[in-house]
Amino acid sequence: MKRLISLAAVSTLAAISLTACSSTNTVVPNSHVTIAEVGSLTSLNADVISASSNKIACDISVLTTQNFYEVDKNGELIANPSFGTVKVVKDAPFTVTYTFGKAAVWSDGSKLDSTDLALAVTAAKNSEFNSIHYGSSLTGASIVGTPNAGDSSITLQFEKPIADWKTALDVTVPAHIVGKFAEIGGNVAAVRAGVISAIVEKKADVLAKLATGYTEAFKPSASPENFLANGAYAFTDVSATKLVLKAQRDYRGLHSGIAETVNVLTFEDNASAYKTVGAGKADVFAPQVTLNEPQADLVSQSQGLSTKAITVLAPGSSLSEQFVLNLGAGNFADSSYSDPKIALTLRQAFLNVVPKARAIDFASMTQTVSKSDSFVYSSSSKNYSAVASSNGSSNFILQDAEKASELVAGLKLSKTPTIRVLFDSDNPAAVAEWTLLSDHAASSGFRLSNVSTPDPSVKLATGEYEVYLGPLPLLGVGTGSVQALANGPAKMPESTFNALTKEVFSATDKNLGSSLQTLDKQLFELGYGLPMYQLPTLLVYNNRIQGFSADPFGNNSTWGYWTWHVSTDK
Repeated sequence: MKRLISLAAVSTLAAISLTACSSTNTVVPNSHVTIAEVGSLTSLNADVISASSNKIACDISVLTTQNFYEVDKNGELIANPSFGTVKVVKDAPFTVTYTFGKAAVWSDGSKLDSTDLALAVTAAKNSEFNSIHYGSSLTGASIVGTPNAGDSSITLQFEKPIADWKTALDVTVPAHIVGKFAEIGGNVAAVRAGVISAIVEKKADVLAKLATGYTEAFKPSASPENFLANGAYAFTDVSATKLVLKAQRDYRGLHSGIAETVNVLTFEDNASAYKTVGAGKADVFAPQVTLNEPQADLVSQSQGLSTKAITVLAPGSSLSEQFVLNLGAGNFADSSYSDPKIALTLRQAFLNVVPKARAIDFASMTQTVSKSDSFVYSSSSKNYSAVASSNGSSNFILQDAEKASELVAGLKLSKTPTIRVLFDSDNPAAVAEWTLLSDHAASSGFRLSNVSTPDPSVKLATGEYEVYLGPLPLLGVGTGSVQALANGPAKMPESTFNALTKEVFSATDKNLGSSLQTLDKQLFELGYGLPMYQLPTLLVYNNRIQGFSADPFGNNSTWGYWTWHVSTDK
């Protein structure tokens, strides 16, 4: 499950709330903010999977890169037209054109073009690149026609309509830098042409070098000229333990920097970072949950730092603890019975056994959690109350083994259904929730089987479970997570997925909210699963930074950099 969590985390760490276009005169001269990060920085390419450094790279990319669309504080998509536009040009087959705008410029002066987009698509389609997008909707996309280096756009054809077409494609690194690493010679234009040629002509030897360069060219030890930016900040110094970023004074995109300099310090563990923040040598820190430092320990350490000089926030995230049922195979799949109503009844019965209220009480003993009554929206969203009050979630608040038993008995099955429950055995919350669930197994009408493992990814791939228990992304954050219904733990059959998401895919910006609300209600009616509570995050910051806002969907240290109020250094 660690890969699923990583994908979700990356999606939420990239979320930025957009405001109107801003100019660089907002930069406060001779001002700075220092950010503490935990982990070993292995690559500054935020698209590359790395358990220890991906959060660091993603935090930094918020400062140094832009996207076609961003996610605002309500989880809704906001266009970034200065960077570029995204347009559906054909419904069948589903075809989308991505076009760069005038503000899409690398810090070496070269414009972003189709080469950058083609490389991002290629990375998503080939596992050798170690892209976080591998296995996403982008993996099944194909480039329409033959792109030319220097073109401002690229058109992609998808295997079928996708929910995340606005956010499926982003660019994290310059293609000409990756091309130089792959030993493609010449000036910037020539290198970009060489990258396009390798992709179009499928030159295996060059593609292999590009795949290596996708990570290696952005290691801290790489040449300084490799670290380019197209966002509010550019790199001035890069090492494994410290990065220095400067606000780009000629930046004309969205969200100019406020602090002139941003320093990023990396630490081996949370304790070292806490010590640095406590000594006033770092201003911002988002602690990281580890096996040795669970959330409860981090909460305690954070509260120990809370003084007049330091503030501790515990915002929610785009992840919620969920029970999700396997709809593709096993005892909860419609295909397992001649009458699909049998599977539906079994799913509804099981959801009555889920110990939601007790699990929330247990989690609240060690951390600040908020109940989640929606698969779609965060409790901080303006849409949450209306959705949660009408989607049917109120039918599954209390554990009711007696009702479950009655529903199962009414089916007159020849044997008691065995329900295999999969979860991360290294996740203390999931272990506790399994215990609470199994307390009433005998009287529920089900036989429960613990199939947990420290790495659930294998069983998630093979479908050897009836229930998955763990953190999953909210479907409405940027709407891109809707795609997880098809490729996530529910193993949702294609026909079911298409029927449920048809309205979301065809929605305009004006009626997308009502379409997502309908989807949420349908998921409860289907017996898809049950959301439990939103996973909290922690953020510690020095009060010399005023106007500080926490990322409502994750533990991003750099979210809201455009709202920071800082003074000139004395």
